[in-house]
Amino acid sequence: MMIAGTPSWNRATEHHAPVGDEMTDAAQDRASYGALRLSVVAGAVSAVLAVVWGLAAGSRVILFDGVSAGIGLVMSLLSLAAARAAAAGDSPAFPYGRQAMLPMAIGAQGIARLGFTAYAVTDAVLVILAGGDDVETGSALLYAAVAAVLCIGVALRLRTPARRDELVAAEELGWRIASLLSVAILVGFSVVALLPEGDAKATAGRYVDPVLVLVVSLIVLPAPLRLVRTMFRELLEMRPPEAIETPARAAVTEVCASMGLHEPVIRMTKTGARLYLEVDHVVEVGEWDVSRIDRLRAALLERLAAPTYAVWLNVELSCDPTWQLA
Repeated sequence: MMIAGTPSWNRATEHHAPVGDEMTDAAQDRASYGALRLSVVAGAVSAVLAVVWGLAAGSRVILFDGVSAGIGLVMSLLSLAAARAAAAGDSPAFPYGRQAMLPMAIGAQGIARLGFTAYAVTDAVLVILAGGDDVETGSALLYAAVAAVLCIGVALRLRTPARRDELVAAEELGWRIASLLSVAILVGFSVVALLPEGDAKATAGRYVDPVLVLVVSLIVLPAPLRLVRTMFRELLEMRPPEAIETPARAAVTEVCASMGLHEPVIRMTKTGARLYLEVDHVVEVGEWDVSRIDRLRAALLERLAAPTYAVWLNVELSCDPTWQLA
């Protein structure tokens, strides 16, 4: 690799959005930590409330909600630890930082939710085959109303920081799922409560709980699958999402063309809050000097600056075509 002359370029360069953009790095970190702490506290309240209420009402779907909230609480703590580890930066032991902790935490949340959903579906099917189960409809309705208000409130509070941080986005997704679950419980038990007294209402009352578990499981299934997919994409160093790759590729192509480098080879991947980007090009002998390479890097970093991720840029210029591996 051709190394630029100034000390600041004496490695592949990591660059964040400059001060004055949507949010500084420090402010973004504080907002993310605050959002994660809110999710932890709200998750603890939600889990305890649901488990106690579910046991008292004899409702599997409320217990499902409570255990799901408990899983979310553990994952929130894991996310908070991962965020702190990633923010610690590089070290001799971790020369490229700990950004891989972020997709690992996201994937762990998805795997945990998938495992519990599979268990809940199996349990619901067994209950249906056994003839259903009695549930206190009035108590379940009251719980659903309280839980819906709590979950929707937290999801709305996390919406803004979720746009800038993938860990917070995973938490916000979990609260949206919890909101859907609470609303589904509310609707399901409301329908049973409105039925006229008789055999139909008694039968519906016995089956509404496990049926709601199945319905909610189908609703929430895509979300943890997306989390697991994100983990594998980032840990396997696959191409970043199109929303990131397309503008980044266009920016690099434009900047390189403006400096006489047409059709550069561009490689990129994203891990956590860092976009790794390599730009390769073959040049003529004596055509480029160190100061010109510095100007190219500076121009690229200026165009690539983004408030949601840091860019780790590596520019490779060589006179030997065999180094430019497409």
